[in-house]
Amino acid sequence: MKRKLLITISLLFISAKLTSAAELQVITVALVSPSWSTGLPTAVARGAGFFRNEGLEVRPVTLASSGPIMMALLMSGQAEMVIAGGVAILRGIARGAPVVVVGGHLSRMSYALIGAKGLKTVDDLKGKAIGITGIGGIGEFAVVESLKRNGLIKDRDFTLLNIEGGTAARMAALKAGKVHAVPVTPGQRVQAENDGFTILLDVRDSLADLPSNIVASTKEFAKSNPDKTIRFLRALGRAVDLIQQDKDKAIALGKANGLRGDAPMERKALDYYVQDLDIRINKNNVEALLKLLDIADPPERFFDDTYLSRALAR
Repeated sequence: MKRKLLITISLLFISAKLTSAAELQVITVALVSPSWSTGLPTAVARGAGFFRNEGLEVRPVTLASSGPIMMALLMSGQAEMVIAGGVAILRGIARGAPVVVVGGHLSRMSYALIGAKGLKTVDDLKGKAIGITGIGGIGEFAVVESLKRNGLIKDRDFTLLNIEGGTAARMAALKAGKVHAVPVTPGQRVQAENDGFTILLDVRDSLADLPSNIVASTKEFAKSNPDKTIRFLRALGRAVDLIQQDKDKAIALGKANGLRGDAPMERKALDYYVQDLDIRINKNNVEALLKLLDIADPPERFFDDTYLSRALAR
């Protein structure tokens, strides 16, 4: 009798687990880059069980691409959420895309501009070509605006060359002499410095007031699924908390949940941007970016803080 009771209880637990798994709501999130600064919060939220605790099964899809392609994925319904550069998202909304920013992700643009060997300062870029990935994306904006604030104007002082394939492809072009400088993510910055390349400019310092990556969805998805949107942001926020409190554990979770690369190097890189990871974003942040993009529309057209406010209330 006792054995039968134990078997029954065990079956009930198994049934509960299966039911729980079956009831998880799926969200596909598109990530604009394979860089750890883009993917780490999502990977940690998956590995630490924060999404599952919110009743979500989040399936990340990573593309080494540009913001406009992220917008296309949203509009086609292939992803419910995107984590991508704010520049392309805001430009797309300004052009009529029914998309809305629901949260922040990386509060500063974490790029560094590295130069070919022999270049020492920003002024050495005059007359040179800079490689970027994705015309109209966050990389182009970060390079052009940060150099403008340091006295160099696009097409007058330097040219841009579009290189598809992300940071690895840009680094290959730099080493081959096809371009004279490229923006790199924190992970590639550590490797570039180890390889003897010079950091010509830390974009974070030049553009400290501007958010980098943001979280966006279609207006229809957010309006139809407000609770799911809030739970996604809440889990992402908990992941950011863990990353900032235990960097080593965060790197281990990232490695175990699909992020590729040299974990010790990525641990060093994390020190560059860990304090910039933040799901919080406000209308002033959006307005500052809109102003630089020469978009006169009010920030309320682009950002709905309803979901973020409720997620932060926890």
